[in-house]
Amino acid sequence: MEHSNLTQLYSLHPHLRYMPTQDQRLEISLPFGKKRLRAKSHLVTKLQSLKSRAPQTGEALVAYLGAAVFEALIKYFFLLPTQAFDALSGGICLPAMQAAGQAITAYDLDTLVEHDAVLLHTPISTTINNNISVANGGRWVRAQLRQMLHHPLGDSALPGDLLDLDFADYLASQQLRLYDLGDVSFQPTTDNASHIGERTTYLCQRIVAQGAYPLLLGGDHALAFYSIAALQERYSRLGVIQFDAHTDLYTLGAACDEQLNHANVMNWVRKMQHVQSIWQIGIRDLYYQPTENLQAIQDPKIQTLSAFEAETTGYHRLWSNMDPNLPWFISFDVDVLAGVDCPETATPVLGGLSYYSLLACFEQLYANYNVVGLEFVEIGDSSPGAHGAAAIAARLISRFLFHRRGAKVARNTLYIKPAEANQ
Repeated sequence: MEHSNLTQLYSLHPHLRYMPTQDQRLEISLPFGKKRLRAKSHLVTKLQSLKSRAPQTGEALVAYLGAAVFEALIKYFFLLPTQAFDALSGGICLPAMQAAGQAITAYDLDTLVEHDAVLLHTPISTTINNNISVANGGRWVRAQLRQMLHHPLGDSALPGDLLDLDFADYLASQQLRLYDLGDVSFQPTTDNASHIGERTTYLCQRIVAQGAYPLLLGGDHALAFYSIAALQERYSRLGVIQFDAHTDLYTLGAACDEQLNHANVMNWVRKMQHVQSIWQIGIRDLYYQPTENLQAIQDPKIQTLSAFEAETTGYHRLWSNMDPNLPWFISFDVDVLAGVDCPETATPVLGGLSYYSLLACFEQLYANYNVVGLEFVEIGDSSPGAHGAAAIAARLISRFLFHRRGAKVARNTLYIKPAEANQ
């Protein structure tokens, strides 16, 4: 049992159901959950008594319920950590209609092993754009990734190799160990962005606690606050690589600066104690900065490689100054890409990073640095043909998997029937 489980405070889920069974027991369940536990009546009595009590520590609940029961109640979200109670009591996540990789549920995250990769879509939106929504654009990344990785005849369970002709390497499909957790729950009538964010933080904490890699799909860039905060317990020192047309450090000197949104999220991230360094790559925005009630400062955590520099002289300054001893999390806003326009993203900017120079940059990152997670944000919800931004995001995820799984050289490799080999 994890030490943190014993020291945390827990409360009973407010909507537990108790149904009698034929064997004189009671079945415990949630209205929106598929998991059910059968229990004797004396345990149900104990659970019902917890409703009127203040939150209890894990240690006290183990003494009251027993270790096995306590762990089962946490696993199936019948007991909720108090600090995330409001968010988690509204649900956790929903399975994807068509998973990229192997489907997994929030109940089964404890079965992950080190270096597994877990895909999760987070429909967070902190601002309203009347023309374009980015809340659900991440689903297009999943669709592109599924198309890349699954059997062309539709049966992904059949054995096969994944060939990457750009890099002349291949990976056996059984080696992928990519799991799809689905979509973070969102009830429009009761939930807000912070509920979605807190659910995401909880799930990311569970993923990285197993030594696995979170692969997050937004939603808008406010997601970075919740994803990066979730890594603190696992990584006490962390670097962040932000690919973005904008700095997301915007301030107006007004009350709105105190509200987290996709335009100011990096002001929140830079203040996190575990974040040691932030590299902002592809920046190219031109904007008016108010100065009333504000002071200009330089934060030593933040370094910038503009789109102009990257595209004209390359990424040499990044490789010369990036700390190779830090674990790095990549936060990728698709408006960093060259030629991205509506409805690919809500905030297109002239210029940007070209596909192959960016792909080469990621090859260096994956090969020479400890990349411990990725997120892709600000993708438009609608599908214009091939949907380039989503396709590029899926491509960058595929290279992450190839590097982490030790892809083999495939140059000049042919796939033929055994009888042809003797001809």
